Amino acid sequence: MGATVQGFSREPPCSHAPAAPRGTLNPSLLRPTMQPPPPITRALLIACTVLLFAAQVPPLLLPIGQWLALHPALSGFWPWQLVTFPFIHVNVLNWLFNMMMLYYFGAQLEEIWGNRRYIQFLLACTLTAAAVYLLLSLLPALLGWATGTAPLIDASAVGLGMLVAFGILFPHRRIQLFFVLNLTMLQAVWIFLGIDAFLTLGDLFNGTGAWLRDVAQFGGALGGYLMILYWRWRPPSFKRKKPPTHIRRVH
Repeated sequence: MGATVQGFSREPPCSHAPAAPRGTLNPSLLRPTMQPPPPITRALLIACTVLLFAAQVPPLLLPIGQWLALHPALSGFWPWQLVTFPFIHVNVLNWLFNMMMLYYFGAQLEEIWGNRRYIQFLLACTLTAAAVYLLLSLLPALLGWATGTAPLIDASAVGLGMLVAFGILFPHRRIQLFFVLNLTMLQAVWIFLGIDAFLTLGDLFNGTGAWLRDVAQFGGALGGYLMILYWRWRPPSFKRKKPPTHIRRVH
């Protein structure tokens, strides 16, 4: 994400907290702060951190960007780049912001959904962002625009998808943004979407092609939103199966 966050703080759940609004999960189910993240989130944090340090070594930066960053469809694209680009960070502040999102939001989503659904959600955000980027990367060639196309890197699209997921699951949960603003989760989501939209407009006219990466972040948010809608309208398979006929039903 283009915006930086000075900090998140969350109010710890208490035993006498009111019931969660309808359509949300009970905040008492959320994990306490400053605990080791669950395994998938921990592996992602380690992988992103290792690649951040590797990218600071000049001889490694070029091959990392060439082989792992997502390149335009007509220039330097390889299939594995669809899932490797979120791991690459070259800017420390951008890495710090995305790791905060992954630790605070991703760890809780993993514990709420479980490993399987958490992986499905991450893939939905990643692949949707990649698809948006690849489709838009064809526009300069089709329209004859003389503009560069920056490769897609970092986990900003996934972070925005997790932010949208929290806005859906806990719309009334209050957070303290920038250590100053006391907002609901839903309000924070709209603020970040607005910031990203503003930055996208700025990058649209600078001629570097950075706007493609900005729009791809919205693709990550869209992928996460569609994945949650899919789960809501299609419950797990065990709920749709009819009970075996040989089991006697007791009323």
